[in-house]
Amino acid sequence: MIDRTASGEQGQTLILVIGYVAIALLAVSATLAATAVNTEARRLLSVADGAVVAAADSFSVAGGGEGAPLDLVLTDAAVRSAAAAYVADTGAPARFDGFAVLVAAADGDGATARVRLGASVRPPIVGWFVPEGIPISVESSARTALER
Repeated sequence: MIDRTASGEQGQTLILVIGYVAIALLAVSATLAATAVNTEARRLLSVADGAVVAAADSFSVAGGGEGAPLDLVLTDAAVRSAAAAYVADTGAPARFDGFAVLVAAADGDGATARVRLGASVRPPIVGWFVPEGIPISVESSARTALER
């Protein structure tokens, strides 16, 4: 009869199980971090979409004399002001870590508003390794149009 307990392989399975558990925990923490970053980016994009729509509505009207078509004009100052007012009204700076309006401007055509927002995400578990958080930024644009 063979005595397997004295073969020198006792405890090898325990090391293998510990290794597999460590790999599984790393996979779960990476999935949680990716989900947290994606969720925060979508929330930030929602704010950017609202801000750019408010900015696109801040146009001024030019032209329109004696049969001439009306031109809608967006200025950088009007876009910045409207985006900042929307962001302040929604309380976005308090809801996101490191929130900033990176860009709020009118494109060269004068009919398109662009807003880029930035923030920082502190994912669970992985956040210990990245204390400053993971920076995210989103951009949204909207054209202003006047239709009859």
